[in-house]
Amino acid sequence: MLANNDAPVTREQVVQILELLATRMQWSAARLIISSASLHASRGWIETIESAKEVAHSDAIWTSAYKTLARAVRLHTYVGNKHVSFFDLRVQTDDYRDRLLKWAKNDALSDLAGMLKRRPFEVIGAPATEDALEPYKSQKLQLIEARASKGRLYLQFFSVRTYIHREPISISEMSTAQQRVFSEYDELIGVKTRATPCFDTVVIDPESELVQIRVDFKPGMSEDKQTPAFQQVVGELNRIVEKFIGHFAVGPGLMDLHPAIDPLYKDDGCGRVTTLGFVATGADSSSNNRGQLHRSKTKDFRKDDFHAGGKANVKRIDPYTIGITWDAKLPKNDLYLEIHGNARAIYKSSLRTVTVAAIVGCANTADFDFVSGEVLSRLKRIQKK
Repeated sequence: MLANNDAPVTREQVVQILELLATRMQWSAARLIISSASLHASRGWIETIESAKEVAHSDAIWTSAYKTLARAVRLHTYVGNKHVSFFDLRVQTDDYRDRLLKWAKNDALSDLAGMLKRRPFEVIGAPATEDALEPYKSQKLQLIEARASKGRLYLQFFSVRTYIHREPISISEMSTAQQRVFSEYDELIGVKTRATPCFDTVVIDPESELVQIRVDFKPGMSEDKQTPAFQQVVGELNRIVEKFIGHFAVGPGLMDLHPAIDPLYKDDGCGRVTTLGFVATGADSSSNNRGQLHRSKTKDFRKDDFHAGGKANVKRIDPYTIGITWDAKLPKNDLYLEIHGNARAIYKSSLRTVTVAAIVGCANTADFDFVSGEVLSRLKRIQKK
């Protein structure tokens, strides 16, 4: 939000919000948002940000652009590119569950006000550049926002994490001397290590009696971590809640998502299956296709000729990993859900549990609720009392 609704926004503020958006959103999705904000979208993030630093606009355009971009950043920190896990509060004792839900509905915002006064910045004021992130690299998770919306309590945590990105380097585009050095190699891979601002979200929902843990992740990039982000979020949530109600928020009740995989696979009306790992079992044998995942941007593996034909000639198909895509029209992204299990779980029940789903492409809470609802609607829970 703007510090003063009457104060014009400066070019520097718009550049800062562009830099923050660049750490979160793929260019293909952000380009349309930037254009809708009356800013020039060049061939990528670097050129677009450099252009914003040089171009002249009126105060009205800078202010309008900032509002559009700030809304996009705020929404993306809550719903964009998340590893989500669910805690079922119905497995807790009635007393523990009721105290947590009462706190979330009635007292949390006032209890957390003092903590939020000490936050270093608001969500849309978060640092994005390497230099600005440096002071926060060694710090633990920080609560930077608490808000209530439609009966739910949202807690937003900030931290800096390091991600490793690998990409091919073209040897043919090197100088002659450099090409000689790498002449014996078929492929050259470059590794980039980047510090990234991350926003991990906790949602306490009294209506569904669930706690969602939404952990930021970067598609296609591996996180260089010592303590998994999920454990950090749960630990900080429990520390905060125990301070005010005398017991942890979550512990038991981490939901197993594996039982949702087969129903999602069998529901022909549920998006397109664009990722699939499965075991095909015949009368006398089975094959786990060596644990290899099948991925496609365009096919639906439920209808693919090879898969459908093979399915007709085996006793059953046991999927252990599934990815589903729901098509969306521009300017929205396609929605994508992936529940990634283990092929060995088909044979060893001890490996069957899957507690994390990747949700990508959401532009708002409605998108996220839709995708997460596709998972939750296929899981059995204790009936609400």
